[in-house]
Amino acid sequence: MIQVNTYRFYDLYEEFPDLVVPDYQRAYTWDVAKVEELIQDWEEYVATAPIQTYYMGSVLLYANTKDDNFQIIDGQQRLTTLALIYYQLYGKLLKGQNVEYNQTISGFNIANNLNFAKQATAKLEKLKEADIFGKLEFTVIVSDNQDHAFAFFDSQNNRGVSLGVDDYLKAYHLRALPENLQEQKAKAWEHITFKARKEENHLLDLKHLFNEVLFKVRQWKGQSHFPYPNKTEVLTEFQKNTYTTETKTSFRLFPNNNNMRYHQLEYTDGGVQLISTEKPLAKKDYPFAIRQPVYKGQNFFDFTDKYHAIFSFLFNAKEERSYEVEKALQFYNALYTRDMSEYLRYYMQMCLVAYYDNFKEEQLFKAIQYFDYYLGAIRLEKYYVRQEAIKNSLKNASNSLLDVICNAYLPDEVFSFINQAKSTESIYVNNGFLNGKKEVKNNIIDRYIQRICKFYNKDIDNRLVEVKSRKQWIV
Repeated sequence: MIQVNTYRFYDLYEEFPDLVVPDYQRAYTWDVAKVEELIQDWEEYVATAPIQTYYMGSVLLYANTKDDNFQIIDGQQRLTTLALIYYQLYGKLLKGQNVEYNQTISGFNIANNLNFAKQATAKLEKLKEADIFGKLEFTVIVSDNQDHAFAFFDSQNNRGVSLGVDDYLKAYHLRALPENLQEQKAKAWEHITFKARKEENHLLDLKHLFNEVLFKVRQWKGQSHFPYPNKTEVLTEFQKNTYTTETKTSFRLFPNNNNMRYHQLEYTDGGVQLISTEKPLAKKDYPFAIRQPVYKGQNFFDFTDKYHAIFSFLFNAKEERSYEVEKALQFYNALYTRDMSEYLRYYMQMCLVAYYDNFKEEQLFKAIQYFDYYLGAIRLEKYYVRQEAIKNSLKNASNSLLDVICNAYLPDEVFSFINQAKSTESIYVNNGFLNGKKEVKNNIIDRYIQRICKFYNKDIDNRLVEVKSRKQWIV
């Protein structure tokens, strides 16, 4: 049987005083940076929303009736850190906090973090005055069947690096909203998640949006540093790196194509006339740019709404679209099937979202053809396409494709950059997709070539020759 309840910090230890970290658990790995981040978040919470509770996430316990204790399956990192801070403030531990660890690395990190807590005493005393521990809240999941407990744990963690990202972001930014908007935004957020699950389309899930699109487009700049979108990195980008305003209801706009009042200048006999393209504002037309600074609270939710709306518009089959967009999506669905590397599929999604953000539907069909020509060279050259292949294509080129898309004023600037990519053209022209025996490197590459030829009505039987002129097929 599984029970789920919400507990405040002190209630948790009254209800579960016999907590243990089982021997098979991984070590305590939180470092000083993680502890410092938690304290900074508490400080901001106390300054902005001291009346509300601070949500610390979920804790998964196994009720071990044989030894009459509760084993911590998930949550030991947070509970251990809280114990260290509590000990520094009160000089003692609650029953249930005094757990034992059997790994050297745990002892090392505990010692380091306790030493850091001592150095942060002044900050912690202020948090003590605000009764921070009295405001902490957990979702506690208890199972009396160990297999069920681990099945539940695995079903969550097997989702990968995106586990919990959307939940953490929602809870964090709800606190920065006026109280009258919190319920409204929470329901809208949950509606997106529910819809993605109902349609069994993980691409429409907010976790995918943050991990595979927004984080990468924002962070993969230049040609040197390309951080992997794990939970820590994503939360740093969309929590720690967001800005605070004096008011919760007004935010600065940054110059970009999305917030220009006038988009055309026309000369007439009467002088110069400025042409406005103002129209009712849909979510996907909100006046933000994908790489702009983001503010806590309302601005974050609106920013998320915009790019989820763009992503859904481009990749949800149920959306109504113009002929230009339909052509682009027919191309995507024909070539970027599940037979294509997921890293290349996600790379294409990044390019299309960034392009649409900058140019809307203007020459979108031509854009996706150019993107495929550029990305397709990676598919042809590599026997296996891994994450590093995408990063290398960004850093080894004369410029990063994502930078070019985000910084361009005209679509032709993007097309010109790809046109001039000599290394890309060389892969097609010089048979970069063949092995030494004049055969295609593997069947996945050959099937991709066949899909290209089929879409453009080329001779599939003569595809290895046909594909050499790949760039000339773009219309």
